[in-house]
Amino acid sequence: MVRIDVQGASIDPFLDDGDTFTSVFNALFIIIPVIIVGMVVLMIVLAVLNARRLRSKGINPLATEAEIVADAVRGSAAQRSAAQPVARPAQTLEARLAEIEQLHAAGKITSAERDAARASVLGTL
Repeated sequence: MVRIDVQGASIDPFLDDGDTFTSVFNALFIIIPVIIVGMVVLMIVLAVLNARRLRSKGINPLATEAEIVADAVRGSAAQRSAAQPVARPAQTLEARLAEIEQLHAAGKITSAERDAARASVLGTL
């Protein structure tokens, strides 16, 4: 409903016989769908950007969050185990001294190195 003011030569599409409620309703009828369409477009753009970011990092964008977390946990556990040196089991004092003597007898260490190693082992008491 368009009102044409012949004397003022203006067209006012939002006023219908001076009814304020109708003019507000007409304005909202135009503004709300524009906002909804804008929000939908924004959500689509953000989803596409997020998918590109995941794909660039080698993650399937369609994977569930649980799959991504499980892969991350598996990967970090593998990195930790690879980075940690293999711990030798604790040896008794006698076993450590015997190992030093075996190395000396095999000629792998000198007498001076044997004495230093024995002093080191005996100094840890």
